[in-house]
Amino acid sequence: MRIASVIVAFTFSLTLFGNTEIVKIEVEGLGTSERNAIDLALTEAMGRVNGRSIESEVLSQTSETTKTEGDSFEYLGSEEYQNEIKSKTKGVVESYNLISSGKDSTGLYRVKLSVSVLKFKPSKSANRKRIAVLPLQARNNCCRVGATSINGDALGPELTAAVSAYLVQTRKFTVLDRAYEDQASSERDRLSGPNVPITELAKLGQSLVADYVLVGTINNIFLREQERKMSTVDRVIKSIQGNVAISYRIVDVPTGQVKFAETYNKRISGEIKNLDDPAQASLEAAQLTANNIGLKILEAIYPFVIESIDGDKVTIGTGGDVMQVGQQFRLIQYGEKVRDSYTKESLGKKETIIGMVEITEVTPKMSYAKIIDSSVQDLTSIFKPKSFIVRSIPESAKRNNNQKKQEDMRKKIEEEFDDGW
Repeated sequence: MRIASVIVAFTFSLTLFGNTEIVKIEVEGLGTSERNAIDLALTEAMGRVNGRSIESEVLSQTSETTKTEGDSFEYLGSEEYQNEIKSKTKGVVESYNLISSGKDSTGLYRVKLSVSVLKFKPSKSANRKRIAVLPLQARNNCCRVGATSINGDALGPELTAAVSAYLVQTRKFTVLDRAYEDQASSERDRLSGPNVPITELAKLGQSLVADYVLVGTINNIFLREQERKMSTVDRVIKSIQGNVAISYRIVDVPTGQVKFAETYNKRISGEIKNLDDPAQASLEAAQLTANNIGLKILEAIYPFVIESIDGDKVTIGTGGDVMQVGQQFRLIQYGEKVRDSYTKESLGKKETIIGMVEITEVTPKMSYAKIIDSSVQDLTSIFKPKSFIVRSIPESAKRNNNQKKQEDMRKKIEEEFDDGW
């Protein structure tokens, strides 16, 4: 019979080196013998410090070892026995102090220990939100370049890698993909081996798990060469036109709810220069969407908060490679929280579009913008922290704007030709 009762009295830590520290924890253990009580208490102490996955059967073998000194209070608190424990736990139990030992009214042995346990300290990046990016799947016959059908299964891994790369460079996420999961599984197997360094074994108790999971499907990639004849001149303009449609969802792992879902449609118009290699052209089309999908994911989880407004100058608490000078965003003011009428679940805050901003400067951690349009006068006087954000402009709005620009350019060219003629 194995019985263990552990009471955590206090803890404090002492940093050792790199990403490890010693945590001292005071516990009580209850067992069928003094050795059994100590072993079970030490096992529980390891679990309390490094997680339940660190527990193993190494100490159960200790309690079954027969030694003539094994039942003495002096031996169980001796350096010899502590070295035996340290060896069996591969150094995770640095040391312990046997404070008291004795039988209780039930005939079981109760011991009180002060245990020093080695703990792995995760890096700052391990505290970021963890998102698992699963390989995007492709629908049957999803992709075509001209008259050539493209194998969509070959595009999924490339697009998945591109989205993962974008999320990594935002420095907001720890990104886990399928390749990482396979590696992590083999790593756990390796860490259960007999000759494992102390710090590696301590890491075992703090395996990374995902906060979010990204799943998606390539619905359609279609490209073709289009010819357009100008109405007033004998000239034909050729360009690559097409469309990319990708559906994806972000699942909040702790709640099992969908955090964000979208079918992203991108109109291809001139970004791809030729269709000589259909497979390469379709890959380029897919990769054009990666940054936009990554941006949408980032906005869904970490909206771009405006930190200050001074006249027409805006400071945004996001910088680095996410922002680019010249980018335009919608300026949005938060309102009151909105709740589902039936479930009473929070649906987030009401968002009102009040204008547009354009990025003028980007630093590693922040970016600066100017307000180029606003329906609200004197934003400085009504500004409150976390009350304003910016969001990217939807592709549909961009297309309408681009079409207007192209039409204006076409008219200008024709007018200049007519004037010259």
